[in-house]
Amino acid sequence: MEFSGEIAEWQRNVAEGKAGNSRRYAVMEALEVRSGKSYLDVGCGGGHLVREMGNAVGPEGRVVGVDSSPQMLGNARSLCQGLACVELIEGSAANVASGDAKFDGLAALQVYEYVEDVSPALEEARRVLKPGCQIAIVSILWEHCRFYGADRALNELITEAWRAHCFHQMLPLELPALLKKNGFSGLRRQNISFLDTALHAGTTAFYLSKLIAKFATSQGVSEEDASLWLSQLDVADKEERFGFVNFPVLTVAIAI
Repeated sequence: MEFSGEIAEWQRNVAEGKAGNSRRYAVMEALEVRSGKSYLDVGCGGGHLVREMGNAVGPEGRVVGVDSSPQMLGNARSLCQGLACVELIEGSAANVASGDAKFDGLAALQVYEYVEDVSPALEEARRVLKPGCQIAIVSILWEHCRFYGADRALNELITEAWRAHCFHQMLPLELPALLKKNGFSGLRRQNISFLDTALHAGTTAFYLSKLIAKFATSQGVSEEDASLWLSQLDVADKEERFGFVNFPVLTVAIAI
């Protein structure tokens, strides 16, 4: 999926909301981000985690954000203005412009499920991490993410179309074996799932529903069906029977 234009704006709104804040907090806590240390954010997007890390490490530390989208990097540069410790570079999860063993921690928030072959990306993460330092990955159990309130058949049509948006629907369950294979140990996981019961600007459900409807039309769902799905969710919200369940998982492991 291309995170640019209108989609990039929706992504920014999600990142600035409750769900984005909770994921960044979990990662910052897991990596024990401290003054004077160096950290890498793979797939940094609009730079929200990079900014928080930059503020935490201070002028003696270093934070590098890597993303493949020039638009996202532009947004990140605007967000991180004034932070001399921050460096933002174009690259990919499997190709980071860095020497070996340079970072005290590495974060990847909703990145690896969009990488077809995760192993090279984890190999690269292991290469740039100092031995004994941690990787913190947030990925989603997409098979269990559901909107409630629309007609069941229509909801299934939209949900099935959405499956194509990433390569790995259940990456949190794949990661333990992949991490072990690629030089990590000491795995631990944390459930950071949440429930939205309202559909308004500021909720993850609001922006994600728009993103899913737009993506579904690229997979053969008619504009009419996508619009009907959104309108049914809106009615359900007004009648106080709307729900959205999301299942992010934080996976942390130590570079051997």
